Amino acid sequence: MKNKDYNYLHNLPKSTDKNHLFCAPFGKQTSFKGTGILDPNENFRVVQNRKGHRRNNNLTYILFYKQNNIMIRIDINGQRHEGIETPHVHIFDETHNNGLKAIPLSKLPNYDTTDDVVQSLCEFLKYNNFNTKGLMISPSTA
Repeated sequence: MKNKDYNYLHNLPKSTDKNHLFCAPFGKQTSFKGTGILDPNENFRVVQNRKGHRRNNNLTYILFYKQNNIMIRIDINGQRHEGIETPHVHIFDETHNNGLKAIPLSKLPNYDTTDDVVQSLCEFLKYNNFNTKGLMISPSTA
């Protein structure tokens, strides 16, 4: 994705389609829809993935634009990537080689790292400019 497009979409204020979100249970994933507040034609999808191939404590967040275009992936727990331990982030823009380059999560400004499933979802949403005021996030019901 072009840097200009990424920056516009990332900085665009967004809202989720629901006021109450439930986290994915272990071994599953869940997704939430979002739209641009200032431009409702801009559609997003947030995925919270707790499925691990080799680790049972996997926790990953992905923000998609228009359903299929990955913008950012944050691996809270999981495999290291080219020597970069988790937590780390993949940003799918030109500067970051369209996600191939992993960056320690600690390098992102204004991102509070936590592996708590509820708080980490809230941090991911806030970092990606989703309106979290009045939003309820609950642990899995399963």
